[in-house]
Amino acid sequence: MLGPLATLMLLAPAAPATEPDHDLHDLVVEAAAEPDHDLVVEAVAEPITEPITEPITEPITDLGVPLETPAIPAAELRADLAPRAAGTPELLYINFDGGVLQTGCGNDPHYDCSTLANLFNGYVGPYEGNETQRISILQATRKDLQDFGITVVIDRPPEDVDYTMVIYGDLGPQSFAGIAPYIDCEDRRGGDTSFTQGFGSSNTGSTVILQEAAHTWGLEHVDAPTDILNPFKASGLNQSFNDECFKIVANTDLEPTAGSCNQIHTRFCATSYQNSWQEMNLLFGPAIPDTSAPTLEITNPLDDDVFVLPAMVPLLGEVTDDRHPQFYSVQVFDHDALIYEETRVGLDLLLSNPPAGEYDLKVVVADEAGNTAEDRVQFTILEEGSELPEIPDDDEPGSSVDAGCRSGGHVPRAPLSLVILLGLGLGLRPRRA
Repeated sequence: MLGPLATLMLLAPAAPATEPDHDLHDLVVEAAAEPDHDLVVEAVAEPITEPITEPITEPITDLGVPLETPAIPAAELRADLAPRAAGTPELLYINFDGGVLQTGCGNDPHYDCSTLANLFNGYVGPYEGNETQRISILQATRKDLQDFGITVVIDRPPEDVDYTMVIYGDLGPQSFAGIAPYIDCEDRRGGDTSFTQGFGSSNTGSTVILQEAAHTWGLEHVDAPTDILNPFKASGLNQSFNDECFKIVANTDLEPTAGSCNQIHTRFCATSYQNSWQEMNLLFGPAIPDTSAPTLEITNPLDDDVFVLPAMVPLLGEVTDDRHPQFYSVQVFDHDALIYEETRVGLDLLLSNPPAGEYDLKVVVADEAGNTAEDRVQFTILEEGSELPEIPDDDEPGSSVDAGCRSGGHVPRAPLSLVILLGLGLGLRPRRA
């Protein structure tokens, strides 16, 4: 029997890619507190730090072309495949990197397997949007799933972990916004691969991602315009999983149908109706609290480094977290006085000609759940014209690389401005292929 259409149609021109509430490229912030100098935060025109591993690209925009696709069969209800255990948490992997699709192995995401491979000539190209757009799409998807036990990542999980994958990128000359291999009632197969066009808009992109993933979990199209399972996506419309029963439809003409997964639907609604919120809650359980703290390692400058003015000193660090990437609250303290605070994706700052003196910087990062990590570094800035201390020979008895790198005693600071420039990079760790 044919099930409802497991694809999504774009009804109107999509909105341009949304940026985070804060602007990474035109930012001026006053310091919350200052030890003996003012803090000014400005933007820079070009990347200035090594950790930026990808070129800065302009946001891509979406062409507002109506999209549709024919209905596909619901997956066969096989007695040898058990329904998903109620309340089992799920891992959703958004694959922005594309890949060569494999056949003969079902829809196993571990090996990029897909029964739809021939539809794409065996290949899906990577997402062409920039890092800010990727993070915005990730955050929007997480927000739509905040009630459920689903963790969303953009790094491929390990081979021994089960997950669902949505490939988000260049699908080639297709007429649909997204497509799933089938409607898998009760998520009996688990761990499927589906596809979404590489939209620039996080609103559009997250909705299509979740609709296609939801089809592989056993949810069907409904006629409610505000539900994520509606087969149309209109720009500016915020769709979600609604806690209300809506009529199941067979296609983009919204023709009513009896539905294919009524063994689940009728737990909450009459036959041929679906409550997407209740079914998601049944499948995956409530949200999983984030109790894991991130880690932070300041990688530049190093302890006991010495610089002579004029000096541009990158303040860089590596942040790791089980839900990375995400937006972190970043605070910088100098001798325990707060001199900088902003929301960032990592630690990627630049100290431009800071006043001469001895610095004891502490950096604190907090993830979106409030879990914190910190690290600190001590270094010295010498007046213009000063000579750097000699670094002793490593082979000299009793010497160490650090000996003699610090100036003797505290160097008083002049009341000059400390300028911290934000790099255009988001401080992201390179993603695994």
